[in-house]
Amino acid sequence: MSRTIFITATDTDAGKTWVTHSLLQAMLSQGVDAQALKPVASGKNGDGLNEDVALLLDAQPSKHSQDINYVTYDFPLAPALAAKKQGLGFNAEQLLAWQDKQISQHDITLIEGVGGLMVPLRVDEKPWLVSDWIQTTAQVEVMLVVPLRLGCMSQVLTHCQCLAGIGSLPRWIVFNDMSQTGGFDETQMTLKPILQNMFAQPPNMICLCTGEGMPNIIV
Repeated sequence: MSRTIFITATDTDAGKTWVTHSLLQAMLSQGVDAQALKPVASGKNGDGLNEDVALLLDAQPSKHSQDINYVTYDFPLAPALAAKKQGLGFNAEQLLAWQDKQISQHDITLIEGVGGLMVPLRVDEKPWLVSDWIQTTAQVEVMLVVPLRLGCMSQVLTHCQCLAGIGSLPRWIVFNDMSQTGGFDETQMTLKPILQNMFAQPPNMICLCTGEGMPNIIV
């Protein structure tokens, strides 16, 4: 049975790509049959690739961009805005069908979302958000990436409540100490009893600093 892990975040630039890339490298180094997808991206570099897609491709030399990316919009905007600016539509069913095909090819698939949890991918008579994407991904495990900074505890609790409401409470919360300011121990001690009171199986909390290796949290 294959496993699917969806990496989402409280905001854009929280460190999703770095966490996904690090986790993939850790798995591959242990001989795990894993892959990382960046199905939706916005903005392209000089080579016509999205920077996040390019980084994930770097760890998967046998793959091509179309193997891990369903659509990249030209403009570095929220997907719904970028698609509108290009005059493009967005078909959630086609995205999910493409995603299912890619998932079937490996034992573990990491899916990096786009932006934060509630970013809109489609805005029309039936809006579709990243949270809807997670909810419609079969048997998904969720990893929530959170910048370790002032206000992060409220963000964690709000996002956990939202994800629990769609049946996808995070299995892991990764605090990204981007400025290496510390504070994780105090944050964890404060959040732990609250999460235990809110949920029967609260998420595991991990702290990382950009540039460090990913601990053995999956395999």
